[in-house]
Formats: sequence, structure tokens, C-alpha cells
Amino acid sequence: MEKKRWDDIPSLEGLEVDWQYQPENPQGKRAFVRMSERDLLKMFDGQPILVKVATAEATFTGSLLDICEGGMAVALKVALAENLAVRVGFFLGTQKIISRAEVRYVRRSDQEYATGIKFIDLDAASREFIAGIYASRVLKHAL
Repeated sequence: MEKKRWDDIPSLEGLEVDWQYQPENPQGKRAFVRMSERDLLKMFDGQPILVKVATAEATFTGSLLDICEGGMAVALKVALAENLAVRVGFFLGTQKIISRAEVRYVRRSDQEYATGIKFIDLDAASREFIAGIYASRVLKHAL
């Protein structure tokens, strides 16, 4: 009996590997770089940044865990439903940021829930401000 070789096995139609595959973003990373709570505390007087999250039924206050131009993570005492439409409001220093948003994920963390929130139609000035504080953090560490 002759030993089979891989070349003897026929290819499966429609299951060829596309070697030209490119990830949605070239580095295969997140679209935006996040700034952690620790970075934010250093930049804004060491005080936790409080975030108001409003649903159609209630308003909750939590603390900012991280932020980027596309969204943020907030520690809340309650678990919100994923894909829930919300409004968020908070201050980064003296800059007031308010946006429509959507809950993307909820993870239990000790006595709180880490809640990932995606900004919907964040205004250009707020987006630029968030990008600017990230840039200032990077420059500060470079010096």
C-alpha cells in the first residue's frame, strides 16, 4: 500500500485561503489608543472623573476607567444591557463632554460593573480635545 501525500488530497471548492487578507486597520489594533484612569488622574488633579450615564428610565453616576476618541469604560454600580442607547456627560478638566452613546459590553469587576460605551456622534470639538490630551500625555513622556 502506497503512503498518501498531501498533494493527493483534492482541494475543497470555495475554501481557498485568501493570502491577500488585510485587517480592517493595518496594524490589526484598536482604532483609537486608550488613556487609562491612572493617566487621567495624573493629568486632572488626581481626582476620579465622574461620569453621568442616562438611560430612558434612570441616571447613574460612575467613574471613568479609560477613554479614547471612540468611547470609554465606566465603573458603575449597576449592570446595563448591552446595545442600550444612553447619554453620557462628564468633565475632563474644564471641558464639558456630552454625547449620545451605546453600551457595548458589561463585565463584573469586584463590586462594580466595567461598562464599555461607544460614543455616537461625539462633536468634533470634544473628539479633538480627547485626542489632544492623549497627544499631550505622549509628548510629556517623550521629554
